[in-house]
Amino acid sequence: MKYVLRFFLLSSFLWTNAAIAQDSTGLSGTPYQETAADGENSPYLFKEWYSGTVRTSDDRVHDGVKVRYDLKKDEVEYKADSGLFRVSSGVKEFTIPTGTDLYIFKNGYPAVGEQTDKSFYRVLYDGNTKLLKKYVKPIKVEKASATRTLEPNAKLYILKNDKLNPVQLNNRNSFLKLLSEEKNKMNYIIRESQLDFAAEDDLITLLEEFDSYKAGRGGN
Repeated sequence: MKYVLRFFLLSSFLWTNAAIAQDSTGLSGTPYQETAADGENSPYLFKEWYSGTVRTSDDRVHDGVKVRYDLKKDEVEYKADSGLFRVSSGVKEFTIPTGTDLYIFKNGYPAVGEQTDKSFYRVLYDGNTKLLKKYVKPIKVEKASATRTLEPNAKLYILKNDKLNPVQLNNRNSFLKLLSEEKNKMNYIIRESQLDFAAEDDLITLLEEFDSYKAGRGGN
């Protein structure tokens, strides 16, 4: 009986060390088995793996990590050597460079709706005010254009005064009311720059101008 017990203890020890040895990233993730899921049933922002960076809560940056983002569980997965791993906590930022765009994700923002301070958002503009995007479904690439993507049900938020505010591009009042202390300046920028808010870039431009103008006035 003692020999049997020793065998199982030794086997467990060797398996644990083998799993650790296979993860050379230093992220200390948990090994997992991949579940096949395609199309809208896929839990991943992109089904492909991309070589990006992961910043952990101790402010260490792990570069060149093959990562994938699980939208449903709001967690990061990564490949290391021969294994697949999942990080359920301790990650505060990660990047996914697709070759056509750079996706920067961060957490630590105020809770809103069903989202907590652990929820990841894509950072579109990281100024004094911030423009964030929350994905809820996988990104689709249009067949007619390899560079144009569709982002079903993605939600935009402006972070201002430590509060996440939902905004919509097709509803100017949703974001202009947040910038009301500079209403005249914002309307001037919209006219002069011919911003129609058909895309997020126009809202980014407006927020850049807002932050710049506020900074020029000493934040008052």
